[in-house]
Amino acid sequence: MLKALVLLTFTLLNAKEVRTLNYGVVNMDTVWGKRPVYISFWAIWCTNCIKELDEINRIKDSLGIFVIAVNEDGLRKESRVVSFVKAKKWDFPIVMDADQSLMKSYGVSALPTSFLFSPKRELLKRFTGFASKDKELLKSMVEGE
Repeated sequence: MLKALVLLTFTLLNAKEVRTLNYGVVNMDTVWGKRPVYISFWAIWCTNCIKELDEINRIKDSLGIFVIAVNEDGLRKESRVVSFVKAKKWDFPIVMDADQSLMKSYGVSALPTSFLFSPKRELLKRFTGFASKDKELLKSMVEGE
């Protein structure tokens, strides 16, 4: 797990910019240090992923979290993912993990898997799967931050 966290630190945590499908390039310097960051790995075929991201989309503003959703459907499905996200009206950046390198570097083996980081880039919680109790745990962790 330590190896995965070191790689994770090198990937999204230290990236200056993140190229997204729906928000262009996101300057991460405008995100870190200001609010917690929630990174979710998902796919359009994963019903629990969709439930999780629908719920996160509903509560993210009230929690004051920045969300990045990392899609694992592959480049061949990029246009389908873009259409899907537009139809869902999700209001957070979507990153395409074309070769699943981010998924591997985070040590993700099941979808959905999500990570909550403090504004200082410290891992607060790893969520595997999605349950309604996770929403309450997320709220309590953000409020305690």
